Amino acid sequence: MRTPITWPPSLSGNYLRETIPGIAAKLDANMTAVSKSSVVTLREITAETVRRVSLLDVGPGQDNLVAPNAFSIAQAHFAPEAWFRAIYADEEPVGFAMLEDWSQVKDREPELYEGAPYVALWRFMIDHRFQKFGFGAQAIKLLIAHARTRPGAKTMLLSFVPKENNPEGFYSRFGFTRTGEEDEGELIMKLSLV
Repeated sequence: MRTPITWPPSLSGNYLRETIPGIAAKLDANMTAVSKSSVVTLREITAETVRRVSLLDVGPGQDNLVAPNAFSIAQAHFAPEAWFRAIYADEEPVGFAMLEDWSQVKDREPELYEGAPYVALWRFMIDHRFQKFGFGAQAIKLLIAHARTRPGAKTMLLSFVPKENNPEGFYSRFGFTRTGEEDEGELIMKLSLV
């Protein structure tokens, strides 16, 4: 079993907020209010929104449960199977999600699909300031609905780091169950899409 990746703290949104407070303060000054009744959407990240999304981060005790958004966005630009979006509550970015979706890759190699075709939740996070509003639950429902539209996808997979404060219980609420497998120290869960 491999040791889970420990992400360099210099990539985290919280670190960037602490070390470059001027950028965060400027962006936070334009922040709009959200509430539990805010409408959650998934939106493309643009040149105008990438800084704001990169500054979103999880809270204490959730460190190393998910890669920093800045790393994920960079990685997505070099992974043709990556489908990534900012999670918005009304007009405020509150999180980040990235799927592994081989159906969008032309000329994909068949061995990349092990067993039935799948879509995988590669990254998912809600900023610590916006947790407990129900935005994560709304976003997961949107991601599952999107996965169901992917050609031939029969299963949605995800993995989580098995340490304190992990999101297993959260994912279980939406029908994900453990497969008994692991990948690089992370436990795998699946949801049938059919």
